Amino acid sequence: MRNLTRTFACLLLLGVFISGIFFVSEDPYSINKKQTTFGETRSVAQLIFSTNRLELKEKIEITILNSEIRNSTLKTLASTTWKFQENSNFLDYQFFNTEIFYGKKGELFPKYTTCSSYNFKNIEINEIDNTKIIFLLMPLKQEIETHRLHTLHKDTAVCDNFKNFDIFKNKFQNDNIKILDIYKIFNSNNKRFYESGDTHWNDLGVKKVFLEIIKISHNVKEIQLKESGTKKENNLVLKRLGLVDKIVFQNEYKINFESNENKKLLIIHDSFFEKFYVSEEFLNQYFDSELLSWSEFKNMPKLDINNLLKEYEFVIIESSIDTFFEERVLVFSK
Repeated sequence: MRNLTRTFACLLLLGVFISGIFFVSEDPYSINKKQTTFGETRSVAQLIFSTNRLELKEKIEITILNSEIRNSTLKTLASTTWKFQENSNFLDYQFFNTEIFYGKKGELFPKYTTCSSYNFKNIEINEIDNTKIIFLLMPLKQEIETHRLHTLHKDTAVCDNFKNFDIFKNKFQNDNIKILDIYKIFNSNNKRFYESGDTHWNDLGVKKVFLEIIKISHNVKEIQLKESGTKKENNLVLKRLGLVDKIVFQNEYKINFESNENKKLLIIHDSFFEKFYVSEEFLNQYFDSELLSWSEFKNMPKLDINNLLKEYEFVIIESSIDTFFEERVLVFSK
């Protein structure tokens, strides 16, 4: 089986290479948006007969990445690869994928780009009168659902983000700045908190976190969470990568709390707060909320940021934990 899979993969890769020589994509999602030929206009066929081998190598790489049928070919390859993964607890085939890697049974996990420590010496988080700031730093899926990783990935797939988180929490948490510990909130091997074909939280993950947020925002001590039905997983990452449209059902949950007053809330967020994961209908049960993406937020002058935060009773600052410590924490630098 393994030899057959490798043979099939090699044939598909050969198809990508050959098609890359002759076709260039105009697909708006193609990698050619990030690539450049630096003024090179000669074809691969012309360069084959030139003496500049480095030039030939660069042209081949760029042409393959921009192939007209590259996307469909790689989707076929990725889908086939994922199908083998879905039915295996030990296979580790992976091709042309820089965003994710596979765990057991085809589980998708995000790759991190760097894994560095941070001392926060030049970081300052200004307290805003009458506004509580809640930091929501989302761990990578593999930090929580380690038991779904292949054994060979367990030592290399997990960045020790918790050290950074712990230092950050101990330094900045006070009465007006709350830093939710998602590691503790998601502390259960018997439950799933992330979707299987995605790298984002599922409905249980969303509701467990908001249960803690509502305790803070509405000043209540005990709230119950109960199952309320089932719904399909979004599996958006699986779909975006062109893999199989996997249909998986997850439990849906309800926070057993009715609010008499909707608090004014600003959410600074990344993809975890896309409407597919956190619906506007859900937020409106408890908050008068406004959402602001990181790309919008980080380009604002500091004076404007402070004035903006004053308009809200609560501000959630949400980010995937690796991206936050790599770059977004610098928004708060002196």
